Amino acid sequence: MQLKSMKKIPIVVGVILLLSFTHLSYGAPQLDLQLAPSLELAQIVYVSDFDFLQQGATQFLFMLTINNIGEPQVFGRLRFEIVRNNDVLAAAETQDFTLPADRSFSASNIEMSNGYIIPGTTTEIKFNQGETTLPSDDFEKEVFESGKLPKGNYRFIVKFRYNNGVSEAAAPTQSLFIFNPTYIQPITPGTVAGNGYLEILYTQFPTFQFESDFDPTNTAEPFHVQIFKKLEQHGSIDEALTSTPHFDEWIHQTVFPYPASAALPLDPGVYLWRVQLELLSTSGTEIVESPVFAFRVDDPSKMGELSDEGVQNDILQILIDSIGDRGRTIAQSLNDFTLKEIRVNGETITKKQFYEVIDSYEGQERIIKEIILMGTQE
Repeated sequence: MQLKSMKKIPIVVGVILLLSFTHLSYGAPQLDLQLAPSLELAQIVYVSDFDFLQQGATQFLFMLTINNIGEPQVFGRLRFEIVRNNDVLAAAETQDFTLPADRSFSASNIEMSNGYIIPGTTTEIKFNQGETTLPSDDFEKEVFESGKLPKGNYRFIVKFRYNNGVSEAAAPTQSLFIFNPTYIQPITPGTVAGNGYLEILYTQFPTFQFESDFDPTNTAEPFHVQIFKKLEQHGSIDEALTSTPHFDEWIHQTVFPYPASAALPLDPGVYLWRVQLELLSTSGTEIVESPVFAFRVDDPSKMGELSDEGVQNDILQILIDSIGDRGRTIAQSLNDFTLKEIRVNGETITKKQFYEVIDSYEGQERIIKEIILMGTQE
């Protein structure tokens, strides 16, 4: 009798294992999540896009296919999550519903926000709760200031959670890198328009420079640079910015010299310039715009006129202080010259820039390759 019982043990265990395996696979629908092209191509994505109960209910973001072919009906709910660095940033759930047996259908986030009726049934799938989480102070600050999801890699997850609260089926995770550029900032030439100070340039072909957190790697010419000449008939900066641009081009780099081949050189006068980015969001095209910078171009030949006697004397004194007797000899030979232009290391600089250079070198050992003083002899 003992031998007969021992032979039955593996059979009983095999049945238990088979039943357990059948239970785990029973009623498991297949889920497939496809992100909308508008989301995959978007360079700006707003947090509100994923508020499926309010603002986000009108933006097409994804299509979910549920395949329950060959499976019996199950009871549960759908949960949608956006995850970054293992933090769930946004989540939304539908109400509990019965998933019919042997059915396959697709529904978008818009349809589930408004209430989607499973074909051939009266069963409705509808989002009825949502939440957002801000994992850090920096993340929270950036979201509150711009309303955008900060730059980073995001994972989009959809799950079907059974009503037992334990088991679930999930769609393959979709990942998306969101850039969300937030700024473009001019650096040179000029200063912020309207601040009461105009930087003076003595060249028609200055080098323009700006910075941005936009990554232009896979974009041909993303930056739209516009330069406007402020004419006498322009009563305000805004009026000048609505005129025909003096220079209007799309470029790739953030540093560019004003081209000598330009149809309109920068003749003497006041100029305004700005940079724009045309970006795609989930709801269409948006423009990120830099502050407007202003500067004045003056004729280099006028540099030594009027009040420039002081700067000429300062330069001569610097020569004497720097190289002693040799500097004094050079200074004496320049007594009958009128200063017209100053070049430091090959670049024409203004009086203001000259004094800034002197201040930056004070008390330091630094190398100036060359100083060229242009002038006329009396």
